[in-house]
Amino acid sequence: MAAGGSFSRTMEFGHEPIYDFPCSLCEEEGKQMEAARYCEECFVFLCDSCVKNHNKFPLHRRHQLLDQSQFTAVTQSNLVSFPTKRCLKHPGEIVNIYCGDMISSAVARARFSGTDAAKGIKKSKEYQNITQEIHALLNDAGSVLANRRADISRIETEKQNVKHIIADLKRNVNAHFDDLEQKCLQELNNKADNIVSGCKQDAKDLTVMKSKAEDIRKELDLFKGDNECDLFAQVKMGKQFISNAKQKVLNISTTVQKNGINFRINPKIERLICSVELLGTITDIPMDARQLSTVDKDTDVSQPRPSRIHSQTSLENRYPLPKYKTPPYGQVVVKEKTDSNVCDITGICQLPDGIILIVDCNNTKLKRLDDTYKLVDSLRLTNNPDSICNAGPNEVAVSLFEAKEVQYISVKAELTVTKSFRKGNYCRGMVYADDKFYVCCGSTRDSSSWCIEVYDKAGQLQFSIRELLSIPLCITVTEDGQHLLVTSWRSDDVSLMDLTGNAVN
Repeated sequence: MAAGGSFSRTMEFGHEPIYDFPCSLCEEEGKQMEAARYCEECFVFLCDSCVKNHNKFPLHRRHQLLDQSQFTAVTQSNLVSFPTKRCLKHPGEIVNIYCGDMISSAVARARFSGTDAAKGIKKSKEYQNITQEIHALLNDAGSVLANRRADISRIETEKQNVKHIIADLKRNVNAHFDDLEQKCLQELNNKADNIVSGCKQDAKDLTVMKSKAEDIRKELDLFKGDNECDLFAQVKMGKQFISNAKQKVLNISTTVQKNGINFRINPKIERLICSVELLGTITDIPMDARQLSTVDKDTDVSQPRPSRIHSQTSLENRYPLPKYKTPPYGQVVVKEKTDSNVCDITGICQLPDGIILIVDCNNTKLKRLDDTYKLVDSLRLTNNPDSICNAGPNEVAVSLFEAKEVQYISVKAELTVTKSFRKGNYCRGMVYADDKFYVCCGSTRDSSSWCIEVYDKAGQLQFSIRELLSIPLCITVTEDGQHLLVTSWRSDDVSLMDLTGNAVN
């Protein structure tokens, strides 16, 4: 029995005693043992045996254990007021110390017992604030969660739309290739029919000729009369026939194995296909509904966009203008620390792999951006560059206006000038088409210099396009590679001409 008071009562007839403070752990097992200690952290009464087991754990050795003289102070209200939350920084420990900011000139922080700090917490402003904040957080989280679930559905829809676009492109391209195939096959059949028809006609003529020659020979062999006049006539007629027949056989023999059928693939198709690595670019920029709202009311957005391949009626149909304005993707910083002047971008060129090259005239540099528009490196040139264009695999050409020169630059691991050729005229815009360079030339002081000079890759002048109304400034080639688009100085017009300089529109 415990000292300091009666802590047990004995049931009648000498049965097992019942204690006012039994061991909590033993009681759970159906045994009645008198408690010797109370653990304030575990909230359990412990007998001597359970105390030993309790203290086997290193973390439990720091727990506060009350003896029997303090049991009367442990009431039910005190039990539920004890903290039960475990410390996040000290596993296994109950949160029993609260560290709060105290405004004091001497002490910046003060510590209080967790039970003291918790008194009246439910009526405090802090409790009300956190309740409101949690409510607001739940509303915000629910709204964002609904939006993100809507994003999942939207992305799936957009994914299917892109698949349809790719499928439409494939169908249109295949249809165009089918048309090209049919044209080639028709031309092939026509060519073969013409050759075979000629061969058959020659074979027919030779067969008739052989038959007639056989008849003449038989008549000569079987002639037995004494009428030499008849024989003379037959000889002369046979001689005339042989002369004509020999010439005809000779003519036909010159065509034997001369006619044939061969096929050479259009190099433009091969170059185009080899230069394309992707059908398009997948971006994560969503289409703003406000952009779609600016579409012309007469435009049926549910209908597929006209294919460029099959629309051959006019340039307006072939290259339709956009029906709404697209907002800027963003601003790209292209200024380097070594740039002493404001960047003046006078030319831009995109390579098949997505790399972008820009001409910075003021800083006499060629700058390279990767496919994320990040400035990678640059190359300082000898003179102010004006324009840039593709010049073949891993190579571009840059025109130097004042130097009257075109430079070839390798765009492999490093930007490197490989070769150049000089011109006799100021060079501005430039494009590479049909294995030739079309260079805009001219001086504002000399109208006779206004022209487009055409060079081969070796830098040899092939011909010039003259009789222009103004100085040509910028030039590019249409997608079919058959026409040039040219802008001019002090003019709002765009001129369309074929590759020989004949004006189209």
